[in-house]
Amino acid sequence: MEIVNEATKEVLFGGLAGFAAGYLSKKVGNQLVGLALGGGFVAFRAAVYDGEYLATWSPLAKDDPSFGHHMKRKARREAFTLSKRVEDFTQENLLVFGGFTGFYLLGQSAGL
Repeated sequence: MEIVNEATKEVLFGGLAGFAAGYLSKKVGNQLVGLALGGGFVAFRAAVYDGEYLATWSPLAKDDPSFGHHMKRKARREAFTLSKRVEDFTQENLLVFGGFTGFYLLGQSAGL
């Protein structure tokens, strides 16, 4: 049950950001706003993944701000090649980005 709860949190975390980005881009009437917000969200997730930013407020278990997890992120950045880090990053954040994309489209349709 713990895995289902964590997966639900990941989808909803990405979904909340995606819905906000989609709704704002529809209200402003410019798709570049959605692109900027989406790019910012991906950059934020990359900063958390690499250990550049500690998201102490994040509900996701993978964003644990403990010292051990922080050192693991730093070591991963130094030990893995760029292609391996990109592959690991996309696999680790697949549900978050899937939720972002789906809810972005919902936000676009809801912003009348």
